[in-house]
Order: sequence, then C-alpha cells, then structure tokens
Amino acid sequence: RAELAGYVGQQIGENIAAGQDTARKVVDGWLVSPGHCANLMSPGFRDLGAAYAMDPKSDAGIYWTAMFGAQQ
Repeated sequence: RAELAGYVGQQIGENIAAGQDTARKVVDGWLVSPGHCANLMSPGFRDLGAAYAMDPKSDAGIYWTAMFGAQQ
C-alpha cells in the first residue's frame, strides 16, 4: 500500500483491525498484540498514516489501518 501511494521508505509496518467501533478499542487491541505493539512502539518509525472505512453490509462493518514508515 505504501509503495502504491508513492511512499519511499527503508522500513514499513502496517497494523490492521476490523469490527471495533472506536479508535480507542482498536489501539487497546494493538497494544496487547506483540506484533502490533512492536509497530506502535518502534523508534525506527518516523511517519504514520491512519484511516478507517465503514461498510455496514460487510462482515465486520468497520475497518482500520495504520501504516508506519521511515523514509530513506
């Protein structure tokens, strides 16, 4: 995704979530997941992009993503 958006970085990470109805619930879930928490806490990441999308007809209804990066 980052590459498709034109982001050039030496390090990229992504956290995704689905179904949570608030950003707080998403972050709380990421904090207790070792891989997601590692992305959140990594001192190597300097850039962040985040978004959510809603589709009431989909299985989860709401989807969240956070992209982490460090430019070259």
